[in-house]
Amino acid sequence: MKLGKIPLNELLGTLREVGIAPSLDANTVEGDLVASTNPAVGVPLEALGFFAFHYSASNVAVAHAQPLYAFLSLTMPPTSTDEEASLVIKAFADECRRYGVKLVGGHTARYEGIEYPLAVSTVIGRRVRDRKPPSTGDSIYALGVVGAEAAWLLGSEVPLREMTPLDYALLLQRVPEVKFMHDVSEGGVLGALLEVSHFYGLQIEVQADGIKVYPGLPPELDPLTAPTYGVLLAFTDEPAKLEAVCNDGNIACARIGYVKQEGVGVVYKSSVYVEPLPSPLVELYNPYTPGEFELAQVELAARSLLKTPGFEQLVPEVGSNIAFARTRPEKPEDVAAIEGRIVRTPRGLRVCGRVAYGASRHLARVLIEASKLDPRLRSAINLRPDPLFLEALRSMGIVPVVVSGVHSECPVSYAIASGARGVAFYYSNVPNLEPSLVILAETPTALVEIIREALNRRKTLSSPEPPNTR
Repeated sequence: MKLGKIPLNELLGTLREVGIAPSLDANTVEGDLVASTNPAVGVPLEALGFFAFHYSASNVAVAHAQPLYAFLSLTMPPTSTDEEASLVIKAFADECRRYGVKLVGGHTARYEGIEYPLAVSTVIGRRVRDRKPPSTGDSIYALGVVGAEAAWLLGSEVPLREMTPLDYALLLQRVPEVKFMHDVSEGGVLGALLEVSHFYGLQIEVQADGIKVYPGLPPELDPLTAPTYGVLLAFTDEPAKLEAVCNDGNIACARIGYVKQEGVGVVYKSSVYVEPLPSPLVELYNPYTPGEFELAQVELAARSLLKTPGFEQLVPEVGSNIAFARTRPEKPEDVAAIEGRIVRTPRGLRVCGRVAYGASRHLARVLIEASKLDPRLRSAINLRPDPLFLEALRSMGIVPVVVSGVHSECPVSYAIASGARGVAFYYSNVPNLEPSLVILAETPTALVEIIREALNRRKTLSSPEPPNTR
């Protein structure tokens, strides 16, 4: 089952059956009034009110309407406090005041079954001018910097106002040469173009050479599939006018394609796509890690390992943890890890608990000692010392160091402090401790790459002799 928004084209039949005439972004209430409802979830509490407002207000604005009235329904986990609810409501109200929108009312409660705070907003606005459907030959422009939200999810500090298209939409709704607008949400730029394609029965061709991409976005991420809320798509048959408006407003603006013909799909890199491409970053939507580099990197690595074939064979009975330290850590609170580890369950592997600083005392001690010898070694993971996996590591040039004769609750940190050198350590005969393998690397991503490569090599190896730990 896919998480996220159910594509509109999959619901059109049902919506029409119950009497709804759906539109992209916002629907007509009556006359020139339009409305949009959206949830905000999986973002830090201090950003929840901001996004709750902008998700719905932007949808109204791209439908060529001025946002006027807002409602907010806020449901919180049972453990949440009144102060946390107030933080969200005040942030939402601040955005309403900033844009001249009246906050009419809403609903606030705590309920069992709510894991993350959920803010559902409704914004009503009055149409400024009619929206014209896109047509063959229209040029498509992207306003804003693609990938800012992805960079934020990965832990970069990105100002919230760089992750909303509202100001762009309010500007362009008064530019008659702009026929149609659509904001980018789930599925990235490619997903937004597909929504337009399916709704209007048009095939779109993408030419994204000139698009502005957020600095530092990992090169392995395709900018057009990465989460990128804050970018606005504008369709026009008079591109010179749109470019002039953007230049006057100092707005990043790039032509990314055109409406090719009637049909369905987006032509991108010589392929025709009819549904969005998945992005691994969607699993980083949570209230804890966006904007926090170490936390986000641990979360992403953990989710990647859950999808790695064979990784379940390496998870010890006590579970695996993965840690990432700040530069030159001095105490456990300088090291991010999973509070409850990666554990095996009857339904497969599961990440238990959230990522937090100070969540793994043992791996923190390992990284504190390792960083004294090599400050680049900031990440660690504990695994089951499977003999075939150890042999696979050796074939990669990673020779695991045997830790023996140590009576400590953290044998690896003790061994490193005592002079042992390496990037992999294992023990199997320490009293009262389950056998364990600890691998060190510069980043959690590097650890994932090492594990995947070793698992691939493991398939081709015959079972070696049991390791000599004496």
